[in-house]
Amino acid sequence: MEQLKILEIINRWGYLNAYQIALLLNKDIETVKTHLRFIKQKQLVLINQVTRKNIYYLSNLGKRYLGKEKNKSKLNLNQLAHQDLMIKWLSKQKDIASYENELELKSWNSKQDRYPDLMIEYENGTKTWVEIERTRKSKERIEDKLDNMREHIKDNHKVIWVVPDVKMAKFIQEQINHYNWHKEVHEIEIFNI
Repeated sequence: MEQLKILEIINRWGYLNAYQIALLLNKDIETVKTHLRFIKQKQLVLINQVTRKNIYYLSNLGKRYLGKEKNKSKLNLNQLAHQDLMIKWLSKQKDIASYENELELKSWNSKQDRYPDLMIEYENGTKTWVEIERTRKSKERIEDKLDNMREHIKDNHKVIWVVPDVKMAKFIQEQINHYNWHKEVHEIEIFNI
């Protein structure tokens, strides 16, 4: 049962290391590593060691086991730090009923251009769009993100901007103020682990 949960969480995110799996499942890291060894022996997962961290992703056999289509799994090394921060932030949250990450949102609606990093729903029914901003983007890119949030804001969704420091929080706040549309639904959270 635990091994199936691990396979499903890897499928959900595309690729994960053991620590991230432990955080997402709220399990002890050693227990997760033990399950991963068994899953690896069954050839349901493959390991990429480019970053000197074991990055697990589903093998074609693992995808068939879950009833998924075979396709080439792409490990985007540039996204590892971003995904790591997102998972750490998510694991610290309380009262979350469900969430969907960008990979899942793309699979449901491939016609849309932009997706949030996370779409979460709290136990009280509040839906929230989460944007993780680790580095400063151009003002045009932030405005583009704000444009893409319009429909969700009209549907009474909240927006949380997760940033690493006060300087970035100030920049995002300036962009929200400049955009000047439903400023009250935006929340900026400094999170850096």
